[in-house]
Amino acid sequence: MTQISKNSLYEVLEVKGGDFERGFAYGEAHKSLISRLLESHFEYYAKHLGFDKDSVLREASLFANPIREYSEEIYEELNGIAKGAELSLDHILVIAAFNEVFYPKLSKLCTSFAVHSLVTSERLSYVGQNNDEGVEPWLDGECVVLIKHTRKSAPDFITYTYAGAPAMMGINSYGLALCINALNFSSPRVGVPMLCVAREVLNQKSLEDAINAIARAKRAYSLNFMMGTPYEIANVEASPSGVQVMKSQSFVYHANHYLCPVEGYQERTSGEYYKNSNLRCERMGQLLRSAKFIDFEYLKNVLRDHEGHPYGICRHVDTKRPKEKRSRTLDGMIYIPERKEAWIAKGNPCENEFVRYAL
Repeated sequence: MTQISKNSLYEVLEVKGGDFERGFAYGEAHKSLISRLLESHFEYYAKHLGFDKDSVLREASLFANPIREYSEEIYEELNGIAKGAELSLDHILVIAAFNEVFYPKLSKLCTSFAVHSLVTSERLSYVGQNNDEGVEPWLDGECVVLIKHTRKSAPDFITYTYAGAPAMMGINSYGLALCINALNFSSPRVGVPMLCVAREVLNQKSLEDAINAIARAKRAYSLNFMMGTPYEIANVEASPSGVQVMKSQSFVYHANHYLCPVEGYQERTSGEYYKNSNLRCERMGQLLRSAKFIDFEYLKNVLRDHEGHPYGICRHVDTKRPKEKRSRTLDGMIYIPERKEAWIAKGNPCENEFVRYAL
């Protein structure tokens, strides 16, 4: 039987003040880690994708103006991160826009769910996922940081993100919880990086406001947004060509392929990528539909599921693959909107206990 560790904790960095000030505190505190992650990216780009550092920085720089047009707040935060880390804004955008700069070249991972309080034994809503990622260039998971933003004029929030990125998954003080999954599209465009859209979602006070924040962005690429509040849940497939919203009074779940038609994009339904994504998605649905009752403990075990090992919901490294193509579940997480809590298992959730982080 796998030994569960109870000592795996992330340190939470709390940042306060104005937009630039919060960004500066974030960048300064994680200066060394941001630099390490950037160097890992530049090395990976050059060695495996044929892009030199200058080319990567030039591509990243294209996203600055669309971010500023979308949200002055996020733009100022990113400038603060850059200043605090003693780097240029373009360097920070390499991380903040990795979904657009980097991901179109590789396959995508992650499996998520949202469960409505109407169908859980505790009458609580849950939003969760395993964050699956490549071992390279993501420092084998050592790139993760937890940032808590405390503000006077907008919702407080805590985000699970990669050092230098404005936000990824998280929950805010209005009980809006967010998980994300990568999706394919034909090619990225100059627009708002999807992690900046995720950051804007965490600014919102309701699910409808969050959906509108996704819809009004000139989206540079694609991303799946799994969201929930104490009152409702929704899954949003977002691409440059449109936004598809799926709501439910029971549960929704997703992996890394589209469940709705996408204008201007025909997804390949053959090959390893689609097969694995479909396997994980179907398995998630099977586990949720077959449950006699759904509660917090059951959902933790869902994220520990190994059907299709090593490429299951709880993903493990396939040592037969080249190192640059290896991936694993970095962390598992479940958010509870009613309690404004994040529960995170640092590492594979089959080997690590979920630890509570609260606003």
